Amino acid sequence: MKQKTRKLSINVKILLPVSLLILIVCVVMGVAAYKRINDGMVGIGVEEAQMAAQIVADSIDGDLVAALVPGCEDTEGYQTLLTVMRDAQERLGIAYLYTIYTDGKQVYYGVDTDKSKGQYKVGDVFETAYEDLEDTFEGEEYVENYIDRTEFGDLISVYMPIADSTGKVVGVLGCDYDAADIVKRLNNTTVQIIIITLLCMIAAIVVLSIIVRRIMKNLRVVDTKIYDLVHSEGDLTKTLDIATGDEMELIAENVNELLGYIKTIMLGIAKNSSQLSDSSKNIVESLSKVEMSITDVSATMQEMSASMEETSATLNQVDENVGNIYDTIDSISHDANKGKISSDDIMKKASEIYEDAVVAQGEAKEQAREMAVSVNEKIEKSKAVEEISLLTENIISITEETNLLALNASIEAARAGEAGRGFAVVADEIGKLAASSADAAVKIQQVSEAVILAVDELAKNAEMMIEFMDETAMSGYNKLLETSENYRNDVGNMSSMMSNFANESDSVKESVDQIKDAISAINIAVSESAKGVTNVTEVAVDLTGQMSDIGNEADSNMNIAKKLDEEVNKFKLE
Repeated sequence: MKQKTRKLSINVKILLPVSLLILIVCVVMGVAAYKRINDGMVGIGVEEAQMAAQIVADSIDGDLVAALVPGCEDTEGYQTLLTVMRDAQERLGIAYLYTIYTDGKQVYYGVDTDKSKGQYKVGDVFETAYEDLEDTFEGEEYVENYIDRTEFGDLISVYMPIADSTGKVVGVLGCDYDAADIVKRLNNTTVQIIIITLLCMIAAIVVLSIIVRRIMKNLRVVDTKIYDLVHSEGDLTKTLDIATGDEMELIAENVNELLGYIKTIMLGIAKNSSQLSDSSKNIVESLSKVEMSITDVSATMQEMSASMEETSATLNQVDENVGNIYDTIDSISHDANKGKISSDDIMKKASEIYEDAVVAQGEAKEQAREMAVSVNEKIEKSKAVEEISLLTENIISITEETNLLALNASIEAARAGEAGRGFAVVADEIGKLAASSADAAVKIQQVSEAVILAVDELAKNAEMMIEFMDETAMSGYNKLLETSENYRNDVGNMSSMMSNFANESDSVKESVDQIKDAISAINIAVSESAKGVTNVTEVAVDLTGQMSDIGNEADSNMNIAKKLDEEVNKFKLE
């Protein structure tokens, strides 16, 4: 059973927009024609109105128009103008005809040809302002280029200036030309244009319908043939046999070529479907083996990843320990450099001490020598005290003799009596003085003995001191020199050792720094390797899943190949 169209048929899809387009074209052409005719007929009416107004203006005596004043309706001049204007109005088809004049401020009616009770008298105010008609009162004519649809009819207004015998504009002729006949003709033309437009549109739609029906007839033939091909249970040996001589025949030939192409494809599918089935079986078997291998590789990679992570953790710890060692060696190197500087300072100070000790030893020897000479000289001088002892002995012997003399003098004085009393006193005093001198000499002798004893002791002590200076002090200075020399040598050795130690610590620091960099590089490499192994593991796991998916797809391909083979067998290819 043939299916119907789901939405609009091709017939409707062609007729509807084309009919709408024809309608638009016809309307546009009709409007354009109406506008052109309207402009032409309005132009003709304007020309007729202008000619009529000109004829009337030429027939009016301007001197009579200039003589019009309010209340002159019964004068001969007014009646003459009124007769001439009414004759021209009836003869030329003018609806309203009148004259107007102005005082420069306001516009007033002159002669009005209206025969009704609404006729205007001379001097009645005109409804249009002077400013609107100023150019006309100055000698320019005014013509409306359109039909004015008013309550008094369809009119075309013309204003013509009226001049007297001297050529001066004394008024204006107002002419309202009757355009009712023009409007009537325009309305008739409009109706004719509408009728012609409708007839053209109907004719175009009928012709279009005939053409579309002819095309649809050929399409239905092609559709019937294709329907028979579709419902012939896959018989690809049939062809379309259409001889219309137009595009339908070309479509049928293209459909026949498409059927031949499909037939070739179906033969290829039939040939390759069995190969696809066998290939899918082989793929499934290979994928099973590969999946097992990938599972083993994934397990190995997981173990390697765990080992890499442990190695990375160990390297991190080693790197941390090497960092601590590096900091310690850096501190030791810093201290060694400081020790080297300190040992250099100590060595310098030891050299200064040795040199000072040499100088001090020389000075001490010189001072000891000078002291020994001075002490010996003083000891020699102190031996003069022994002379004091001899002198005191002489003084004592002198005092004894003086005592004897004093005693003898006292005896002699006593013998002399009064005359020798004074001499006895002197002798007594001399005896006392001798006794005192003897006592003083004894004391001097005692003191000189003590001094001599002290000088002897001092001499002994001086000799001991000199001996001490020669033996002990000089020996101490020698030991000090020897000690300072040894100290300087030891400090030199220590400075050399500290310098070597600093150099070695710098070398060790550089080596540890290189080890640290190497461990960091190894750690980075191990980390990257661990990441790589982890990625490989993940890829292996994903690959395992993908292999499983590929296996499922291969199984699906086998089923598809079977179904494809079944579907191909439905077609009749030979």
